[in-house]
Amino acid sequence: MRVPRIFVRPEEWQGRETVRVTGTSAQHITRVLRLGAGAELVVLDGEGGAYRAEIRELTRDGFTAAITGTASVTGEPDLAITLIQGLPKGDKMDYVVQKATEVGVSRIIPLASERAVVRAREERTDKKRERWKRIATSAAEQAFRLVVPEILPVMTLPRVLDFTPPEAFILFPWEEERENPLKAVLRSHPAAQDIYIFIGPEGGFTEAEARAAADRGAHRVTLGPRILRTETAGPLVTALVLYEWGDHS
Repeated sequence: MRVPRIFVRPEEWQGRETVRVTGTSAQHITRVLRLGAGAELVVLDGEGGAYRAEIRELTRDGFTAAITGTASVTGEPDLAITLIQGLPKGDKMDYVVQKATEVGVSRIIPLASERAVVRAREERTDKKRERWKRIATSAAEQAFRLVVPEILPVMTLPRVLDFTPPEAFILFPWEEERENPLKAVLRSHPAAQDIYIFIGPEGGFTEAEARAAADRGAHRVTLGPRILRTETAGPLVTALVLYEWGDHS
């Protein structure tokens, strides 16, 4: 069995010698995997740091582990991908966060676009954002990643376009695009290090939104003759970008 990896929240570090783990991570280790004192773990700080640890004591709500050294682990792509996801209906965003994290995104921005059925309310989206963070953490552990993708607050398209760095490579899949297949665009450009992928909601992007993105320098692309569900498109495009430009080791 591979040594389990868990992300440890900043408040659970006791200096750099001990961690005190509670919550769902502790339950998974002690109740699901049934690990006890003496078991080895790899604990991650969520910022790229990885450390070997040994469980020393089980308590009612978790466990204490001692840091025994640094760990040499892999799991992060060489490039940074930001997924901008139009807010979908129901709990589909949970799926997007989970699968995009597993595939390898660095950051997720929920997008309040013109055709989004969901209307962002600050108090409601704040609660959802906390849930999305928990989903991303769990998915990152499952995928043996080193970092948890950042989940930003909901933004509008103009705000995201302003937020996007000038040097970023912007991909804008759009069902009305007919001339530029994603594969051709990726293979005709040198590999970028900072990629922003825009995915529309169930109703897609409007022509005005597509024009605004193109004016900002986005590459409008087609994903082929079949129309994908919004919750499928983001993880798929992320995987294709990594296939062409990263993860070659």
